[in-house]
Amino acid sequence: MTAQPLDDTLDLTEFRSTVRAFANAEILPGAAERDESKEFPARLMRRLAEQDLMGISVPEEFGGLGLSTRAQLVAVEEVARADAALASIYTAHYLGLEPILVGGTEEQKKRWLPGLASGEVLAGFALTEPDAGSDIASMRTVARREDDGWHLSGSKTFISNAREADLVVLFAKTDPSAGFRGITAFAVPKGTPGISYSEPQDKMGIRSAPTYTVYLDDVVLPHDAVIGTEGRGGNIALTALNRARIDVAAMANGIALRAWELGREYASERKQFGHPIFEFQAIQLLLGECDAKLVASRVTADWASDVKDAGQDLRRAASISKYVATEACFSIVDQVVQIHGGAGFMRESEIERLYRDCRILRIFEGTSQIQLLTIAGNAPSIRSTEY
Repeated sequence: MTAQPLDDTLDLTEFRSTVRAFANAEILPGAAERDESKEFPARLMRRLAEQDLMGISVPEEFGGLGLSTRAQLVAVEEVARADAALASIYTAHYLGLEPILVGGTEEQKKRWLPGLASGEVLAGFALTEPDAGSDIASMRTVARREDDGWHLSGSKTFISNAREADLVVLFAKTDPSAGFRGITAFAVPKGTPGISYSEPQDKMGIRSAPTYTVYLDDVVLPHDAVIGTEGRGGNIALTALNRARIDVAAMANGIALRAWELGREYASERKQFGHPIFEFQAIQLLLGECDAKLVASRVTADWASDVKDAGQDLRRAASISKYVATEACFSIVDQVVQIHGGAGFMRESEIERLYRDCRILRIFEGTSQIQLLTIAGNAPSIRSTEY
C-alpha cells in the first residue's frame, strides 16, 4: 500500500503562511531574551493553544483537529524556525500525548485527549534514567501493586516539561525480572504527592525549554493509572518515540530554514572587495548545498509522515527522517556560521544561538547512531521491489 496524506482538503501552503505570520509576530521577537533568561515561555504555550495548534493530528472524536501529520510538521517547523526552545516544549507535548493516543483505553483517551488537544493540559514524557537511555530495558524505576494502588520509586532524568506539565506519561518496571516486557506506562497528574524535581538543568542550547531530574519517593497512583495494559509500556514507549521522531525532523528543518534565511541575508548585505559576498562562488556553493539538503530533508519528513498516517510500519521511515533532517540541520547551521565568519561566533548573533540549539537534535529521541542501527535492522529484503 502506498502512503497517502490523511487530509487532501487542507491547503498546507495557506496553513504554513498563517502559522508563520503568527510565529513572526509573537514567537521570533524575544527568542534571544528567553534564551538568556532561561524562562519557561508559559504565555507562548497558551498562545499556541489559542491558535488550535496543540492537537493537530489528534482525531476529532477526541477533541483534536484530525488533520494529517504533514500539517503537524508544518506547525512544528514554523515554531522551530522562530524559536527552537519553544519547539522543543511543543514537540515534548506531542510526545507525551502519543502513548495515550496509541496505547490508552477508550476511557483513557476520552479522559485525557480532549484537554491535551486543546492545550488546557500540557504533556510530558518520562522514560530516560541516569543509567537507562537507549537501553530502556535497563531502567530501575519500579512500580509495585498494593491494595491502595501502584507505588512508584526511582528517578528519571533529562525530562522536558516535567515540572510544568499537567500530565506526565511515566514508565516503570512492574516486573523487574521481565526486562523489556516488564515495563508499564503510567499517567501521572501534576501535583501527585511524592514527586520532586531538580533545579532546571543548565544546557548548551534550547535553554528556555527546561529539563529536570525527577525523583519518585513512594508515589502512589490509582490502579487505573496504567496506560493500556500492564507490561506493554515498552512497546508503547517505542511506538510513541517512532512517531515523535518525525516531529524532531520537522524541528530540525525549521532551524535549518531559519539558518538558510540568515545566510542569504548576511551574504547579500556583507561586502568585501566592493561586492556583496553573495556574488562570490564560494558563498554560492555553501548556500546551494544548504538549499539542497533542506529540500531533501523536508521531502523525507513528508514521506515518513505519510507512512505513519497510512498505518504502515514506521520504524525505518521515522529513523530515516530524523537522521537525514538532524544531520542536515547541523551541517546547514555550521555552514551559515562559516558564511558569517567571526560575526557568527559572537553571542549577539542569531546564528550562534541556532548553532547551540541544533546540537541536541542528533541526540534526543534516539541518537543518530541509534537511528542508523534501526534503519539497517529494518531495511527491505534484497528481493523487495521497494527501491
